[in-house]
Amino acid sequence: MKQYNGEKAIISLTSWKARINTVSKTIFSLLKQCPGFHIVLVLSEEEFPNKEKDLPENLKLFIDNNMIEILWVFKNYKSLKKVVFTLDKYRNVPIISADDDCLYKFNYAEELYQYWLLDKECFISSKDNAKYKNTCHQHGPCSLFPPYYFKEFGIKCITDKIIERNQDDDYYMVLRDKLHLNKYKLTKKNWIEYCNLHDNQNALSNTYMKSTYIKDTLKIYEEEIKAG
Repeated sequence: MKQYNGEKAIISLTSWKARINTVSKTIFSLLKQCPGFHIVLVLSEEEFPNKEKDLPENLKLFIDNNMIEILWVFKNYKSLKKVVFTLDKYRNVPIISADDDCLYKFNYAEELYQYWLLDKECFISSKDNAKYKNTCHQHGPCSLFPPYYFKEFGIKCITDKIIERNQDDDYYMVLRDKLHLNKYKLTKKNWIEYCNLHDNQNALSNTYMKSTYIKDTLKIYEEEIKAG
C-alpha cells in the first residue's frame, strides 16, 4: 500500500459496497489526471470486515502496486468518512475531495491547490455554490480543505443522527458555520467542468432527495452540532 511521501496535497474519497466495483474507474482517472498527489480511499471495516480481501481485483491492483492508500475506519460513517478522517490523519497538508462516481477531465487538484496558495486559510470549491449563512456550500467532487481544517470537531461532531441523514456536504457546511470558518474562494468553473459521472447508481449521500429533505437535514445537523 502506498505511503504518504511528502506530496503537496492529498486527494481523499470514499466508496461503499454498491460502488466498490466501479471506484477503480475514478481512481484511474485521478492517477492519470492528477500526478504528484497522494490518493486516499477511506473505507469502513463494518462494510468490508476482511479489509483488502473483500475488495475487487481491479481495486486491489492499485493497492498492490503502491498507487493508492486505503484508510480503514471501523464504523460505517457512510458519506461522512470522505474527508474528515484523512484531515485528521494528515494534519499538515490540504485535503482535496473527490467522488467515487466521477471521471476527472484534467488536473483539478492542481487548480484548487493554486487557488489555495493565494490564501491558505481559504476553503476552495467550484463557483456554482449556494451560500449558507456566513459560509458556502461545497461540491463533493472538487473542494479543497486547508490543513486540519475542522480540527477534532470534524470527527467529534458526527452523531448517529448525522450519519443517518448521509449528507456529508451539508455536514461540512454547517460545521464551518459553527466554527466560524468563513473564508472561502470559489473557482471560475462549475463542478461539472471538472468531471463527468460514470455511474448511474444513486449517490451515497442521497443528494437527489427532495428539497425538504435537505432543509430537514440542515436543521438536524445544526441541532446535533450545537448540542455537541
